[in-house]
Amino acid sequence: MTTAPSPGDIARDLETRHPHWAVLWRHWARRYWAFPLWITTDPEPIEANQIQELLSLMKEVELQHRPPGAYPYPPIRRGDRPPAT
Repeated sequence: MTTAPSPGDIARDLETRHPHWAVLWRHWARRYWAFPLWITTDPEPIEANQIQELLSLMKEVELQHRPPGAYPYPPIRRGDRPPAT
């Protein structure tokens, strides 16, 4: 018989699968917290009761504030740079 993973284990797994985030299970609040590691000012950490809600909020933040090395890469604009001298 297998047991369901604990919320703490789930938070560690999410953190492994999303390396630009620190994910915690707040036992006393019974909520997940996620901190974007590449942003130093905004947004604030996000929190959710359910994993799917947390993942949705994480994706929203990533779309607004693209993490370093995120895919897809921004389009290359050929005319934006001055020519090399």
